[in-house]
Amino acid sequence: MSADHRPTDLDAADSLVAIARLLARASDMAWDQAATNPDPVLRFLGLGLDLATSQALELLPGSTDTGTDADEPAPVETDPLELLRAAEELTRLHPIEDSPPGTSQLIAAICDLLNEHAP
Repeated sequence: MSADHRPTDLDAADSLVAIARLLARASDMAWDQAATNPDPVLRFLGLGLDLATSQALELLPGSTDTGTDADEPAPVETDPLELLRAAEELTRLHPIEDSPPGTSQLIAAICDLLNEHAP
């Protein structure tokens, strides 16, 4: 199932919020699947997604606040890898220079997860 989760006309900060939402949703889906599937790969994916979500949230302005836009509803997609792919696509919307310091490490984490878990 291929769904385009890329919002249009986002600035770099909005893109990071959307990336954080996608990663958080992907993590939720990976952990939900791991609860009923004994395959340890899903747990490794869930852990990696948790770390990437944390990285994305740390990059958001006001990330020290308890409330963040990343807590708003996310896509209804249930395949964590599709959500991860969508997050990776969003990383390509803006030049890295337009993003906060540390974004390149987030992009590397997302790409590493895709390389490790995508067929």
